[in-house]
Amino acid sequence: MSKSTVSRTISNLRFGGDRKTINNEKGQTRVIEALLACLLLVAGLSATTFLSRVNVSVDDNNLNETGENIFDVLCDRDVISRIMEGGEFSEAQLKTLIMTLLPPGSEYSVTIGSSMTNETFLNATNIGSGFSGYNAFAGLGTVTISLPISRVEIQKIDVMLVMDRSGSMNDIDGSGKRKIDLAKNASKIFVDQLNMTRDRVGLVSFATDARLDCSLTNDANLIKDKIDALITGGRTNIGGGISYSNEEFVNYGRSDAVWVMILLSDGKANEPDNEEYARQYALDQAECAKILEGKGVRIYTIGLGDPEDLDENLLKQIASEVSLYFHAPTAAELESIYLAISKDLFLQVKYDIVIIQLNLQGSG
Repeated sequence: MSKSTVSRTISNLRFGGDRKTINNEKGQTRVIEALLACLLLVAGLSATTFLSRVNVSVDDNNLNETGENIFDVLCDRDVISRIMEGGEFSEAQLKTLIMTLLPPGSEYSVTIGSSMTNETFLNATNIGSGFSGYNAFAGLGTVTISLPISRVEIQKIDVMLVMDRSGSMNDIDGSGKRKIDLAKNASKIFVDQLNMTRDRVGLVSFATDARLDCSLTNDANLIKDKIDALITGGRTNIGGGISYSNEEFVNYGRSDAVWVMILLSDGKANEPDNEEYARQYALDQAECAKILEGKGVRIYTIGLGDPEDLDENLLKQIASEVSLYFHAPTAAELESIYLAISKDLFLQVKYDIVIIQLNLQGSG
C-alpha cells in the first residue's frame, strides 16, 4: 500500500454512527468511527469483503501527520510480509524505523498482530512502565490509529476424484443423457475451478475393479483427457476406489497441502466378494483415509440417482461429515454440486487480517 493510498484512505473515510466533540485546553478531540473494507482474494478465484472498525483520535495536527507517515511505511506489503515471516525484521529494526520518523521528545507504542489468532508478531515502545493498554493517553498531543491490513495465506490443495464407472453409469438419465457423460462434464468443471499453478488433481475410477487413471498432476488438459477416457461396465467396488486414492496420497501427496477426496457413485457397494463384505471394506478404507499420514483426507461423497438404488447411509459414513454428502437425484445436478464443493474447499483456505496499533504522545 503506497503512502498516497494510506493518506487518502484516512482522509476520505465517510462519517458513520454518532459523532462526538470534546473540548479541552488545547482544542478539540474528534472521534471518527468508520468502516474500512479489506478485500481478500481467496484461492485466486473469489473475493470477500471483511469490515473492520477504524478509530482515530486527533488533537495535534503535527502528530496526526507523523502517525500517517509511520503508517505509510508500516503498511507496505513487503514490510508486513517480512514482519509476519519472522526473523527478517527485528524489534530493534522496528524501533529504529519509528524513531527516525518521530519528532524529538515523542513517545510511541506500536504493536503488529493477528486479529484472527490474537498472536502478536512484533511490538516496540519507548514508553515507561506506567503505560497500560492501547487506548489514547490522557493528555495533549495524542494520536491513536488502528488500521487493518489484509494478508492472504495460500493453501495448496491435492484432490483425488474417485469416480464410479460401473455399468449403471451408462444408463440414460432423466435429462436424456448418459449419466457418465454428465458426470465427466461436471468433474471437468470442478477442475477448472482449481488454481493449477499450486493445486493438483488425480483420478481413480472403480467398477468391478478399481484403478488409478491419473496420478496427482497440475496438468488440467491431462486430467480432463483421462476423465473423458473412462468407459463404463461392471459392478461397484467403492472400497477399491478409496484404497487407490489413499495409496496415491501416501506416495505423492504433498505434506503442505490439504488432501481432498471427492467420491461419486450411483449404486451400492457389491465388490469385492459380497455386498456385506464390500460395504465394510469401503468403510474400513474411508476410516483409514481420515487418519492417513497423521493429517487425514477431507472426503466429500455424491450419491447419484434414486435413493433406493443407493446406500446413502454408507456414503454419509464415508464422508468426513454428514454435511459433506450430496445427493443428486439426476446427473443434471452434478455440475452445481461440484461447484458447491469447490466453494466449500476455498473456504478452508486460511487468511488473516493484520492489525497495526500505533500510539503517539507528543512533548506537549
